[in-house]
Amino acid sequence: MRTLLALLVVTLAAGAAHAQDRLDALAAAVDRGAATPRGEAATVARMAAALARTPAEVRASRAATRLGWGDLFIAHRLATRGGHPLEKVVAARRTGTGWSEIAEEARVDAAALADDVAAAWPDVARAVPATVTPPAPTTTTPAPPATPAPAATPAPAPSDDIRDRMIRGGGTRH
Repeated sequence: MRTLLALLVVTLAAGAAHAQDRLDALAAAVDRGAATPRGEAATVARMAAALARTPAEVRASRAATRLGWGDLFIAHRLATRGGHPLEKVVAARRTGTGWSEIAEEARVDAAALADDVAAAWPDVARAVPATVTPPAPTTTTPAPPATPAPAATPAPAPSDDIRDRMIRGGGTRH
């Protein structure tokens, strides 16, 4: 019974991690496209046009936030769509939280953010699947371990109050 419970926990965690979110995959794809000097110049130009900023402002924002290009774009769009300060969105991302969860906490539609990326980088959006399916469960039953492994204790999730303050700044605009 204990082995079955451990297997169930691992399977659920793997499925959640695998399906992490499309926004993270899109951000990584944008970063891969900006890996060369020519690609970076094209990325900056697309971002500047999509964000209604100058290329110099985009580069300054990246230097200030120290985010990758894809993360920077999503952070800007999420901040704009949700009416949140960019610094709060960047702080939420620095906690290691996925973009879809941050968008949910900020009450911004993650699909709309994905559409924003697709509008600026249609080639990237076509390369990243719209949905990620978890791996199929194995049909073989693993042998029980010789000694039971200690159960992994997941890190506690930030409380709703803390997440709320991360995104919304405790209800005040800064």
